[in-house]
Amino acid sequence: MAQSRKAIKLRIKSIRNTRKITKAMELVAASKMRRAVASALKARPYAEIAFASIREALKQAPESTTHSLLTANPKAKKTLLILMSSDRGLAGGLNVNLIRAANIFVKERGKENIEIIGVGKRAADALERGGTKVIARFPSLTNNPAFTDLLPAARLALEAFAKGEYKSVVLGYTHFVSGISQKATLTELLPFKMEEVKNEKRQEITFEPTPATVFERILPALARTMLWQSLLESGASEHAARMIAMKNASDAAKDMLEGLTFTYNQARQASITQEIAEISSGKAALE
Repeated sequence: MAQSRKAIKLRIKSIRNTRKITKAMELVAASKMRRAVASALKARPYAEIAFASIREALKQAPESTTHSLLTANPKAKKTLLILMSSDRGLAGGLNVNLIRAANIFVKERGKENIEIIGVGKRAADALERGGTKVIARFPSLTNNPAFTDLLPAARLALEAFAKGEYKSVVLGYTHFVSGISQKATLTELLPFKMEEVKNEKRQEITFEPTPATVFERILPALARTMLWQSLLESGASEHAARMIAMKNASDAAKDMLEGLTFTYNQARQASITQEIAEISSGKAALE
């Protein structure tokens, strides 16, 4: 009985120490989440308006307008997948959901036809273990995102597509819905779908100096903006998911502590009762 009580006491101590760690991680994640969510929500209207404005410009552009980001190389067979995930775990199903969506996409197109740029470690590492080629890695971006840190990844993707190396560039990230909901999302980044707007109502608009010059400036900027917004969404989702995961862990530890404390008190009470019974029996034997 004494040994059992000692084991329970050691387990209580271990769980209490673990709870302190998960509680601290929950508070840190909550602090980071507030900043990350604020950044993502502030930038979201700009990204949406930028996309709508450029879509309107494409709709009004002359039929002869061409650009390397508007058309894919018909001979290209490969797809470039930009995966934005976290560098660390302990974030619930955040990375699992993105990896699952990416694996379905890779299975549909064939792993030999997919190459990956990994922004963050988890998703790219998982797909590489499955046999998909990772051509570049950019870790440690979602924790403290900076636009300048994302530019090398954006430049690599844009230049490769413009050269005709890929038939499309697909962006995989986690869209922030709310503090308790994050959605794994795969969306086609390139080519921009000009044919979707060609048949809409057109107006006479003058492009200065020329449509080609205008799109040469704004289309790469739009692609970088979409990548940046996706990174902000991923960062907000990561911190929100980690906060919830650590809160759940802390709550589970609390429940375990209550159960173990009750069991320990039962064992202690049983030991005391047994000792009293032994003392009474000894006294009765002496009398």
